[in-house]
Amino acid sequence: MLKSEIRTSREILLDMHRTSFPKIIIFLTFCLILPPAVVFGRASHAGEIAVTKCWAYTTGDGVGLASDGDLVFLGAAGAKIEALSLDGKKIWSSDLGGDFSSNILPLGSGVVVVTSTVSSGAEKPGGSILRSLSKETGITNWALKLPDAERHFVGRFNGAVVVVSNNGVIQSIDAKSGTVKWKREITEGFVAEPIFTGVKVLVASAGKQIFGVSLGSGEIESLRKVPFGVTVLGETSTHGLVVGDERGNFSSMANGTEKADWKFKSGGEISNIITFDDHLLVASHDNFVYFIASRNGDLAWKKRLSGRVSQLGNIFGQYVFIAGFEEHNAVFTDIASGRVAGQIQFGEEENLVVGPVFSSGVILLLTDKAAYLYSLNGCIVNRDGGANKEIPRPPV
Repeated sequence: MLKSEIRTSREILLDMHRTSFPKIIIFLTFCLILPPAVVFGRASHAGEIAVTKCWAYTTGDGVGLASDGDLVFLGAAGAKIEALSLDGKKIWSSDLGGDFSSNILPLGSGVVVVTSTVSSGAEKPGGSILRSLSKETGITNWALKLPDAERHFVGRFNGAVVVVSNNGVIQSIDAKSGTVKWKREITEGFVAEPIFTGVKVLVASAGKQIFGVSLGSGEIESLRKVPFGVTVLGETSTHGLVVGDERGNFSSMANGTEKADWKFKSGGEISNIITFDDHLLVASHDNFVYFIASRNGDLAWKKRLSGRVSQLGNIFGQYVFIAGFEEHNAVFTDIASGRVAGQIQFGEEENLVVGPVFSSGVILLLTDKAAYLYSLNGCIVNRDGGANKEIPRPPV
């Protein structure tokens, strides 16, 4: 989770209270010059929010985005990974070869990613490699050959990296040494993205089964059969497993059986799920986004896009982040009403390529042209022993 250095007005005032009188005068002058909506990200009108673009970093062909709160990690075509500081300056870059075939996962001991290459003959066989890179330099700490698969998903558990490969294999690897702790071959292949939930991982098979696998031991703890091909999985803290399928059905299976507690029917394949405290945000290939009560499946509101939804996000439990393939922008929607409360406009023919990263007033985005940092609290960071400095805003 991103631990932002962006500071709230309350935190700034507390620090200024402990400093000298001239600094207070400087701070008050700064606030008078800039509107509150720009400095602190407060709504300029009822029901609206304002976001500030702090910097943009040109990438081109971006494919991956992650952050540990101190650094931003960007993945680009050709398995190139770059580390940026939170003010948008490049720290290091590394060319790993091949292509990224997993998400980027920052850990305390390094940043983990899987790359894959296509076989070009006996001299250069293809395959997938899990690497741990130093977060300070980008140099490889260790590397491990994985079973060949088109896609891998990496998560963490108790000092281990857990790799789910879509060829049906799950492995737990020690994050410091790269040694395999356990390995489980479950089925002929997985579909949809797995869900890491505390002590287990939920995976859906091509054979219309959903497995719950212990992250500590690799043992299969649960198995459920479903009538149609699974396209997306989710889990809520209060109502358990939710499943979207190829027929447009969205179901809650909270009671631990194969029978759904409730079912919601959309007009197209379910493509994404984002969970809130008591609601679910569901995207369908019918070009609608649905906001549904997780308790009983009742529809709170729905929103139509001009094309299919590409990315969704939960903005601090107050707003919904929605981006579409046909719309070169992202909108912020109030969860209470479903009304648009703000937006971010991208360039012509520019689209998001991965899901956004949110935390503490900061929004990290990656398009097919650049990486961006936006803020709801203004572009001020706490650096250099407590001094407050404005983040520089390099041109796109």
